[in-house]
Amino acid sequence: MQNLIDLIRSTFSNEIALLIISMLPLIELKGSIPIGLAMGFKPINAYLYSIIGSTIPAIFILLWIMPIISYMKTKDSLKKLAGWAEKKAKKKEGNIKKYEYLGLFLFVAIPLPGTGVWMGSLIASILGLNKKKSLLIIALGNLIAGLIIYTFSSFFF
Repeated sequence: MQNLIDLIRSTFSNEIALLIISMLPLIELKGSIPIGLAMGFKPINAYLYSIIGSTIPAIFILLWIMPIISYMKTKDSLKKLAGWAEKKAKKKEGNIKKYEYLGLFLFVAIPLPGTGVWMGSLIASILGLNKKKSLLIIALGNLIAGLIIYTFSSFFF
């Protein structure tokens, strides 16, 4: 992962690099805010670039992940990957399924491993939640998660 981050940082301006880094599924804003601070960004700028970048994937996931998964299931070489993604999301869907949008908000807002925009968007899609409402809820949850990460990161930078 470090090699990928280094490649992104050497290829793009710091601002674009931080946006791209925050879009990566394993990093999202949980990693990009501290990375932005380490890159020398002002704290508010690290927060804002990370929020914007990490929210962008939700749009694409909510719109296109189910048709992509359906297509993948028709291809022998991709069936396993589609099944793996669905299984991973279904494992985490409990409270979202039970509480719907409140559950989705909390799932994204509480920055724990395996939670966040990518997984929240995937689960919302699998559950068939309203795309526009889900995007708004995910974005709000991401803002809160960003504040939590920013607060903890400020102790180190």
